[in-house]
Amino acid sequence: MIFKSSKRKRVGLFGGSFDPPHLGHLSICTWLLERNVVDEIWVIPCFEHPFGKKLTEFKLRYQMCLFAFNSLGNHHIKVSDIERELGGTSRTLRTIRHLQATYPEVQFQLIAGSDNEAASSRWHQFDIIKELVPVVFVPRGEDSEIPNIASTDIRQRISKNQKFRDLVNTEVAVYIITNGLYS
Repeated sequence: MIFKSSKRKRVGLFGGSFDPPHLGHLSICTWLLERNVVDEIWVIPCFEHPFGKKLTEFKLRYQMCLFAFNSLGNHHIKVSDIERELGGTSRTLRTIRHLQATYPEVQFQLIAGSDNEAASSRWHQFDIIKELVPVVFVPRGEDSEIPNIASTDIRQRISKNQKFRDLVNTEVAVYIITNGLYS
């Protein structure tokens, strides 16, 4: 007799601007997988920021995400361009609903850094998001294994011609310099 597992694959949806993706983002993925919080992580750069924040062009941020997350060499981490495919302003709820309809066999979880927890009340229909999927806020900072790195600080360092390479992986640093980003 052959039994099928009733366990559904647990996929963490890790969305963000990733402008640029940094070592803190990579640490979050490693932290989640090492603790068996999820089986797989889908990194989802937002296409158009919901709060009107000006972002670096999507194709550049998407490429940096590929460089950053693929550098971990972990086939359980994938970079998705689903929000580009959906187009328009990125809305977490819309993305979750689309993915749940497309992959009904998957148990999705929303992943975010703890810095987003306070701002979650501003998210579009966050109460509905919490009903649809578990939300995991990953701790970062002094009391955490996750380094407290912010993309905003990296962009500011680059614009001031300050050291930043220790905050991103090599491929991302080279891509930023080659494309003259944030200067």
